[in-house]
Amino acid sequence: MSIFYGPVLSRRFGFSLGLDIIPFKICVYDCLYCQLGRTTKKTINRGHYVEIDIKKFKVGLKEKIETNPDLDYITFSGSGEPTLNNDIRRLNHAIKEVTDIPVVVLTSGGLLGFDDVINDIKEVDLIKVSLDAPNQKLLDKINRPHEEITFEKNIKGLKKLLDEFGGKIWLEIMIMSKINDSEETIGEFSKLLKNLDTRIEKIHINTPVRPTESLNLKIPSKKKLDYIKDSFGARAEIIGNVRKDKITKEIKEIEDNVYQLAKRRPVTIKDISNSLGINLNQSIKAVNNLLGEEKIGYRFRENKRYYFKKE
Repeated sequence: MSIFYGPVLSRRFGFSLGLDIIPFKICVYDCLYCQLGRTTKKTINRGHYVEIDIKKFKVGLKEKIETNPDLDYITFSGSGEPTLNNDIRRLNHAIKEVTDIPVVVLTSGGLLGFDDVINDIKEVDLIKVSLDAPNQKLLDKINRPHEEITFEKNIKGLKKLLDEFGGKIWLEIMIMSKINDSEETIGEFSKLLKNLDTRIEKIHINTPVRPTESLNLKIPSKKKLDYIKDSFGARAEIIGNVRKDKITKEIKEIEDNVYQLAKRRPVTIKDISNSLGINLNQSIKAVNNLLGEEKIGYRFRENKRYYFKKE
């Protein structure tokens, strides 16, 4: 299995080449909003997880860069929590031997308070940390963490990252209506953010626009999101949709293939990924674009979401 996927067009990182170094849904969290569905193995145990030949990895990376000259970032993300893989430092060193394209780690932040994790990622260029809850109660409700992960430990880990990491740090907060968007909760977030180091360059306010296994998640109103943005200060921005004029031929081909599948029969995200031989994240982005264009719809069957061509 190749660990490369994409490049994909991201709302946050432009054209990003993904590195998926954790098997499907092995994570420290089981987030309500995760577009990949329920976590199949919740763990804090770090390991190698996937076999990686560094020489072959560098050859594959060079080929990806040569065929995709407009890459903005190389991103550790994908199907689970990337910091669970303790090869991440070695892989970053290999990337730096091949290219000067900035390297990003997308992390839930759940392992930052554990030994060696920060040391393994502190040589990348940018770390984006999720922070969806300002207290333990909401952490348990939204992220459903491994039992050894606590809010206090997460914040201590984030502060340690701010002290030891020399690159850029962004936070991302997933806001969901009637879950973590009350005035009281936003007040807690604001106080917490003010107490964190000003080295946090950006605070991204995100919403669960992609399909998830949770059927009742709702997006706050624009007025509420604007209020939250103002409360979080000048570093905060609301994450918007990808500009259509930036869609590449490759991305458009994936969308067309997904559309053709949905014309034949209702399909799930996993059906799409397996049928087209593409990463789950690529499948999700294509589905999201087609839903936005109202070319496909969906219905639920046994708590699974099936996509079909709209008449």
